Amino acid sequence: MSSPGSCRRAWLITPVAGLALPAHAQAHMTVQGMSSFMTGALHPLLTPSHVIILLALGLAVGQHIPLRLGAPLKVFAGCSAIGLALTTTGRIAGVHPGILSGIAFAIGGIVAFGKKLPFAVPAILLGAGALAIGLDSGVEKGAAWTVFGTLSGTWVGLLVYLVNFAFYTSLAAEKKQQWLQIGIRVAGSWILAISVLMLAFALRK
Repeated sequence: MSSPGSCRRAWLITPVAGLALPAHAQAHMTVQGMSSFMTGALHPLLTPSHVIILLALGLAVGQHIPLRLGAPLKVFAGCSAIGLALTTTGRIAGVHPGILSGIAFAIGGIVAFGKKLPFAVPAILLGAGALAIGLDSGVEKGAAWTVFGTLSGTWVGLLVYLVNFAFYTSLAAEKKQQWLQIGIRVAGSWILAISVLMLAFALRK
């Protein structure tokens, strides 16, 4: 019979293992009973590689206070919009999982490092992450309005998730308690570990 301790460890390991699984983003699939906009908005949360990048970016933006979202949001919004728009050309099938994992690894390293860097460094990673997620979020061919609604939902969803991750990270950072600061950096270390596992799976394929 399993001990309570082993059960707790299993509950902790399960979500991490799920994120580590290779999951190349598939084209948006219509969710029955939901509008195309809501389907698009939920898509980033259903793709592990996208979630890990968004979480890493949110931690990176939010760990330095006071929270300033103006410039990061402009970079992220512009690059994600470009990526999503390019998927409509039909020439881009997606982004290799290894690239997505590499971006998550780089951003996770910044979070784990915990030092404020020149804006150019996080700006490049913000742009790269946004562009990669956008290019990896193509929509299956369909009516023009449906495609537009789905991509619009994805774009809005990406911005909402990034803002929320950054905002709640900043709330923890503002507490000025060492254990919270360490916790944020530990989260960055976990992102490093998960991205390495995802990269290993991608290269193995």
